[in-house]
Amino acid sequence: MNETILIVEDDQKLRSGLRDNLEFDGYQVIESWNFAEALEKWKEEKPALVILDLMLPGRSGYQLLKEMRACQFKTPVIILSARGELWDKVKGFRLGCDDYVVKPFSIIELLARIQALLKRSSPQSEPPENISFSDVKLNVSNRMCKVKDIECDLPIKEFELLFFLITNPGRVISRKELLQKVWNSSPEIVTRTVDVYISALRQKLHDSECEIETVYKVGYRLRK
Repeated sequence: MNETILIVEDDQKLRSGLRDNLEFDGYQVIESWNFAEALEKWKEEKPALVILDLMLPGRSGYQLLKEMRACQFKTPVIILSARGELWDKVKGFRLGCDDYVVKPFSIIELLARIQALLKRSSPQSEPPENISFSDVKLNVSNRMCKVKDIECDLPIKEFELLFFLITNPGRVISRKELLQKVWNSSPEIVTRTVDVYISALRQKLHDSECEIETVYKVGYRLRK
């Protein structure tokens, strides 16, 4: 972990405590205590996330947030403030904050919120154009499957199911996880849908050197 976090807080003791906890958790930290300095550091350092107090000397944290959003930067911002009224929170979200934490706060909760925000804001890698496992090859953009270099026609859900299995080779995957990832279903749903599609895939892969193994009372695993 090497994400940089900008702390904008005029209380030196609180700022130091936040810095120590963030650095202990693996983050790089830059600090500021007022509007002008914070805006300058934000533009120069381009932090991955900003922790922003509202009651700053001179211009407020609201004004800083408004200025940041006017620059079209989408840096995640967590407001950290003693102002906990509903209107304060609504104003913060309307100006573009991503989260709002009221003082006093739990550092464990704040760290969890930071981690969640950074995960959501990180760029998602594109799936590979071509993937393979043993003698099975998939072309993602064309949704084409080949077994031993012979084209195999797969309906969309069979293709997506096989894609998920190939991108998780050797891992035992439960039916519930497959329902979530391939069918976007709630994990509470119980259905034989997965079994039916697995059976269809097995028939089409019967000449392949890999197999979809049933793991009793757990799920399935793709193996050679």
